[in-house]
Amino acid sequence: MEYELENRPSYAVASVTLSPGEELTTEAGAMVSHTETIRMETGIGDADEGFLESIKDSVLGDESLFRNRFTTEGGDGVVQIAATTPGDMTARELDGDSVYVQSGAYEAAGSGVELDTDVGGLDTLFGGEGLFLLKASGTGPLFLSAFGGIQEHEVGAGEVFTVDSGHVVAWDASMDYNTERIGGMKETLFSDEGLVMRFTGPGTVLLQTRNYGDFVSDLASRLPSSNSGDGGADVEVGGDI
Repeated sequence: MEYELENRPSYAVASVTLSPGEELTTEAGAMVSHTETIRMETGIGDADEGFLESIKDSVLGDESLFRNRFTTEGGDGVVQIAATTPGDMTARELDGDSVYVQSGAYEAAGSGVELDTDVGGLDTLFGGEGLFLLKASGTGPLFLSAFGGIQEHEVGAGEVFTVDSGHVVAWDASMDYNTERIGGMKETLFSDEGLVMRFTGPGTVLLQTRNYGDFVSDLASRLPSSNSGDGGADVEVGGDI
């Protein structure tokens, strides 16, 4: 499986070339385009997962229940995928290892990569990652997206690397990690930093340059409400369409 990543200020696209016998599994809605020889099949979870296992991954891992699987017939074919949020994409080549992925960062993977949910514990819950983590294991490319640019940080053996929890994209599952409040009470209340995750090397941590949670909170605070008296439209978040 070959691929090219194109990261621009306004968009990011991954072009994946499939040969006969190769398969690409993507999140629902990730496809941008594909060539004539490509065939798409929509199913629940991964092809080798059972129904209940797929439900578990979707509910606990906060990912799509339905996924699209792409194969090619009659020669090589190309699938283009993109993320829903503005930011970069990257491909992590797994070689028998495992990676923890934050909610919403997973976009696609080769057929040799398996997805599962793992208990992250209270550290990840209070760090904003959720009580359960998405875990990718196996061999092959794992496509991840970010809100903003993606930075890769190598953490040396015994080194401690501190990251604001909202900027974490993924990290090696072999790393030790925990969540802490930054500084004392004054720093927690007035620094706008909140909780941080501390990773102990060796291993790799992927970061995003923007914080999606902070962006959504800031955007919500600027939306007009029904009782604002400024003549703006009523806005409801969630609920039925």
